[in-house]
Amino acid sequence: MEWPAPLTVSEVAAELRCSDDEVRALIREGELRTAACGIRPGLVPRHQLDDYLRRHPARRADAGRSTRVPD
Repeated sequence: MEWPAPLTVSEVAAELRCSDDEVRALIREGELRTAACGIRPGLVPRHQLDDYLRRHPARRADAGRSTRVPD
């Protein structure tokens, strides 16, 4: 099974429909966790974004699309 590629701050911001700075604030506050991937620090694993959206369902509605994988 292949894992989805981790997301950049800009990609997370696009999904949440917010600014890069707001995503960085979520990371600083511990709401989103990042993982270092090689030499690129600060990438957000897809499952971390999915967990955040589960904890904050209003953000899911704001994002305009579900990240749930179909059964």
